[in-house]
Amino acid sequence: MSSDAAEEPTPAAATPAAPKAKTSKVVLALLVLNLGGTGFGVFKMMTAHAEAPHEVVEKPKTEEVVGPVVPLEPFVVNLDEPGNARYLKLTIQVELLAHEGEEKLTKSKQVLRDAALRYLSGLHLKDTLGAQAKDAIRDALMAKFETVLGKDTVRRMFFQEFVVQ
Repeated sequence: MSSDAAEEPTPAAATPAAPKAKTSKVVLALLVLNLGGTGFGVFKMMTAHAEAPHEVVEKPKTEEVVGPVVPLEPFVVNLDEPGNARYLKLTIQVELLAHEGEEKLTKSKQVLRDAALRYLSGLHLKDTLGAQAKDAIRDALMAKFETVLGKDTVRRMFFQEFVVQ
């Protein structure tokens, strides 16, 4: 009998049974609660994003007032390079502060052209290379134009063409 007793399987009642009904109800309740919370969160995010484009944020208007722009004929000069034939071709436009400056500029075009040609022909090749050199040329031309036209006539000067050969 001892051999028969060893082979007998242990009855299911001897092992403690897990309370399946309580566990499955708790898990089901947690899943429903999680699903409800997730749905509510998604709903709030979607409605918040849907309302955002309707809100218009006004940006401060910073419109720049542009005065009349007058193009000048191209300047072609020999650079001051002994032994070398170097040329500078410069085309500029002048922005004026007001329309009244156009009449001054039209009357003084020959004087302005003469002043610019004299200045430009005195430049060396090294004076024309690089952004800083171009800024210096623009500043010098602006100063010459202001002496002819008056202090508050020219607002800015634009290079349209700047070629050194």
